[in-house]
Amino acid sequence: MIIVRQAAWLSALVATALLLLVLSPLPQAARVEEAVGGAVSPIAAAIRGVVRPSADVLLHAGQMEQLASKNAELRRALARSEGDLSALREERTRVQAATTLIAAVGDRADQFITASVLARDPAPGRQLLLIDRGTRHGVRAGQPVLGPGATLVGIVAQADDRHARIRLITDRDSAASTIVQSSRTPAALAGTGSGLRLDFVSHGAAVAPGDVVLTSALGGLLPPGLLAGKVTSVHSAPQDLNETIVVEPLADLARLEEVLVMTGFTPGADLPLSSGTATKAGGGS
Repeated sequence: MIIVRQAAWLSALVATALLLLVLSPLPQAARVEEAVGGAVSPIAAAIRGVVRPSADVLLHAGQMEQLASKNAELRRALARSEGDLSALREERTRVQAATTLIAAVGDRADQFITASVLARDPAPGRQLLLIDRGTRHGVRAGQPVLGPGATLVGIVAQADDRHARIRLITDRDSAASTIVQSSRTPAALAGTGSGLRLDFVSHGAAVAPGDVVLTSALGGLLPPGLLAGKVTSVHSAPQDLNETIVVEPLADLARLEEVLVMTGFTPGADLPLSSGTATKAGGGS
């Protein structure tokens, strides 16, 4: 309706202009033009006020399109920058974690390599990790794997050229020879699928909550003295031959992102020779 009215006013103005043009030769034309101009001027101003915004939009439509295009490009550049920043933060976190792990082993750092955790076995009770280091990096089955604080978190179960699978100490198939540090009580540290327990500890043995459990050299499968866990509870009944001892890992195994593989250790290679073997070796030299 408004548009129809504006068109009508515009038509009236055009008609008036034509009429003035026709009457311009007459002697009274100047007065008529002055009178008509005074009457039409407010109307023309109102029409200009209505038409101007539309004209401005049409004139600046190209600029608005350019601004929208630049805005979209800036948003894409910002998204790329945020992605790069996130990647840099992750890399810095990984490097800091690896540096902390190396610092924990002190002067034995040359016996270890750092590795990143790539995946975790989702099967219930199975505590396996996939890392980004393999045989080309010196990783071999049986090598111990350490986590924060140089604590034992697992053992290499399998390795190929570029990757290796780590069996965490809490896995159901995990077992290691250990001793209780305070009393030197030997025991087998076994995984339960969700935690740890000490097996083959005789009833009445000197083991108490808070005792630290270390790896033992018995069997030559692990180097001695690695931190393996801490006793949390000891239970027994008169009819039991062995204590029921619960142990907790000293590292948060569910949040491992960087680990140390002890590539400087070869399982069974450092077993001491028996006296008989030593005598034969001496006699043959």
